[in-house]
Amino acid sequence: MFIRLENVYYTYNLHMPFETKALKNINLDIKKGEFIGLIGHTGCGKTTLIQHFNGLLTPTSGKVYVEEMDISKKGIDLKLIRQKVGLVFQYPENQIFEETIFQEIAFGPKKLGLPKDEIEKRVREALKMVDLDYNLYAERSPFTLSGGEMRRVALASILSIRPKMLILDEPTANLDPQGRNKILSEIKAIHDNFGITVVLVSHNMEKVAEMVDRLLVMNKGEIIMDGPPREIFAKRANDLLKVGLGLPQVTQCMYELKIRGKDLYTGVLNVNEAEKEILNNIKKLNSQLKKYERL
Repeated sequence: MFIRLENVYYTYNLHMPFETKALKNINLDIKKGEFIGLIGHTGCGKTTLIQHFNGLLTPTSGKVYVEEMDISKKGIDLKLIRQKVGLVFQYPENQIFEETIFQEIAFGPKKLGLPKDEIEKRVREALKMVDLDYNLYAERSPFTLSGGEMRRVALASILSIRPKMLILDEPTANLDPQGRNKILSEIKAIHDNFGITVVLVSHNMEKVAEMVDRLLVMNKGEIIMDGPPREIFAKRANDLLKVGLGLPQVTQCMYELKIRGKDLYTGVLNVNEAEKEILNNIKKLNSQLKKYERL
């Protein structure tokens, strides 16, 4: 198991008038190589949870293990943990500070004490992973880039330390559709091509559900659902709606048709799958109608 949480609770402002229980009895296993979507309303505990994965926050009670190391234990090397578990915050472009893109991406490898040739190799590698040409971008100022490009540079700066796990907190926030699709396709390619464990945090299931293998749904500091997106949409669509989380539009359409008496599978993730399911349903109805006419 790559990451394991056991009975994790976290409380902000403990024993103070504004005490807030952010996480409640979280038990979670994440295997190496998984692609996980973490969804829920703003304020449900998503960001608090992921900050436990690399020791930015320590549980009020409970245990967090990274590759079987108890990361809240005294003397643990958190620098090593944060090499293994790279966290890209929401609006990471706001944390860019170097004069050139090369320097920005090289910052992490320099802190690791790597030699110059290895640093350059990692910068080239990281830029390639986010589909930015080294020759065109390395010496440019990151502050001349578009919002989507800046976000990809921020992602490259984490990739340059070669993490085993990549956590992205709302990576598409405030991007236009083209920028959103670009960065999501790159995240998918990074997972598929390099086997990096990915946790993608979002409040929007529309695109995430189609990409991930496993969906975690949070509500009021608890994980209330955990499973493949298809299974959750097929069996627990009503529960999602009860906690105020919208389904992807195509899934919502299939769910509404089922409510109206159509015998349809609701665990579809895109329009092509919905079309196939509806056509199969029509064929089935035609077949039943022909049988009825022969009687």
